[in-house]
Amino acid sequence: MAMVNPALATAAVVALQLFVVLSTIDGVYVHLWRLRLHRRPASYREHLWHTARALLFAPVVAIVFAMPSAGPLLWLGVGLALADQGAGIADALSERDSRATLGGLGRGEYALHVALVAVHATALTLALAARPTAAWSPAAPMTMGAWPALDLLVAGPLVGGLAVAALHVALAWRHRPALGCCAAEAA
Repeated sequence: MAMVNPALATAAVVALQLFVVLSTIDGVYVHLWRLRLHRRPASYREHLWHTARALLFAPVVAIVFAMPSAGPLLWLGVGLALADQGAGIADALSERDSRATLGGLGRGEYALHVALVAVHATALTLALAARPTAAWSPAAPMTMGAWPALDLLVAGPLVGGLAVAALHVALAWRHRPALGCCAAEAA
């Protein structure tokens, strides 16, 4: 039976850990606490893109980083990761208008975003490269081979990812713009 490459799988989870640290600084500290993007009407769309990415994070971690997924399950993980990449592009495209009244995206945050993209791409690439060729067959079983014992390293991103997703949804709901008949009353 084809085996997962344990060195690549371990490196992927280490890169994931670095991504989690950097994205916590960006997503929680910069976006939610310092800039409070969820409260700014001009930034609400950007917050929704962050929310979409937060909702996709835990399923991608579970499927791509926490187990030796294969076959249809692996392809589901790839599809979710691609959806996340699409939301990331939409987020980047929304930032110019979202941050216009703030003077644009700061240099430090811009540099942080570049690092995040690089580390995220590295983590995904390593995790996917760790699978044996046979795992990519749509007819493969849902899992293939043994995944290194990385449960504790993946548990934090899973639990933290679910908590951050719940927070983003709650803030998006609480600060949603008033629509239609009620918009004048809310103002």
